[in-house]
Amino acid sequence: MKKLTSLLIILFMTAAMIQQANAQSPVSFGLQAGMNISNFSGSDFEYEAKTGLTVGATLDISLPAIPFGIVSGVNYTQKGAKLEDEGVSGKIKVDYIEVPIMAKFQLGPPGPITPHFLFGPYIGFNMNAEAEFDDGEFFAGGDISDFTKSTEFGGVAAVGLDFSLGITKLNAQARYSYGFSSVFEDDSDDGEKNAVLSVVVGIMF
Repeated sequence: MKKLTSLLIILFMTAAMIQQANAQSPVSFGLQAGMNISNFSGSDFEYEAKTGLTVGATLDISLPAIPFGIVSGVNYTQKGAKLEDEGVSGKIKVDYIEVPIMAKFQLGPPGPITPHFLFGPYIGFNMNAEAEFDDGEFFAGGDISDFTKSTEFGGVAAVGLDFSLGITKLNAQARYSYGFSSVFEDDSDDGEKNAVLSVVVGIMF
């Protein structure tokens, strides 16, 4: 009985120290995943939105005593668009590894639920580019990496909620990102830029 009591005391003290260390640490890590609704903007051609996935790791650095911090991370994100023209349907898929650097502002005092706002630039590295076309009788698809740019620069803004659960924290965000650089190389460029609405959820440690 004494050994059990001692073990419970040690576990309780260890859990308390871990929680205190996490509460005092200005740096937290996490994972996020969600859905993209992407399209091309800036072109004379009328594209349609397509859906994709986004998943990645997040680094959150909060500054003590003020409702401000820096959020970065690495995300794999699927972008692109659909198109319809004279009976031919198509889909352009462009996947990136993105690294954002965003300023984070807490909207109100810390609590069980804290809203926040983020904005900042990002850089994306083109990992995959494919096109598919279907006229109802024939289907064609293939790699179009030679016609797309290897990097993308853009900006992102988001609103979200942090849910405090002790040593862990859940969050949910709605993001809008817009590419400042064109998707395609100069010879294939018609002004297309990535425009993406994302809904993501995550957990922070």
